[in-house]
Amino acid sequence: MATYRNSRNLEASMLDFLTDELDSSWNDVSVVKTFKRAYDTELPVICVRIGRTSYSRVEIGGTNYLREALLLIDIFCTSDGQRLDLKDWIIATLKDGLPYYEYTTTRSGRTTTVTDKTQNGRIIIKSIEDSPINADIGRDKVDNYEKFRHLVTATISLGRVE
Repeated sequence: MATYRNSRNLEASMLDFLTDELDSSWNDVSVVKTFKRAYDTELPVICVRIGRTSYSRVEIGGTNYLREALLLIDIFCTSDGQRLDLKDWIIATLKDGLPYYEYTTTRSGRTTTVTDKTQNGRIIIKSIEDSPINADIGRDKVDNYEKFRHLVTATISLGRVE
């Protein structure tokens, strides 16, 4: 048995949360972890990943830090209206935060499977920004996945010292 470290727990918690929330609000929207999977999945699709992470010292001379991670959510849609609706829904859904889980995995050969998840706090959304991608390029000049793409970024934290 193994356990995910903080960054993977943040990413997996976000994937699980968005997948569960989408199932009750939208039809046929997939949530994936990597661009490769996004491009291999039928539109619309949401790609979740953790980007830059910063660590701030909690006290002078101490060795404890507060982690803040940049959450990147790429939205790939089939129309401009869908892109705007989906990005507004994501922002409204995330703004109150979400459960943070710690995941346990088992490995069999080359396959790793999540066997358990335990809630251990909440992910705090400190700030959110969004921007269209490729909006200034003619839609006929980009791939179908890039035509109606939007990026939502959020600074997130567990609000606890590491």
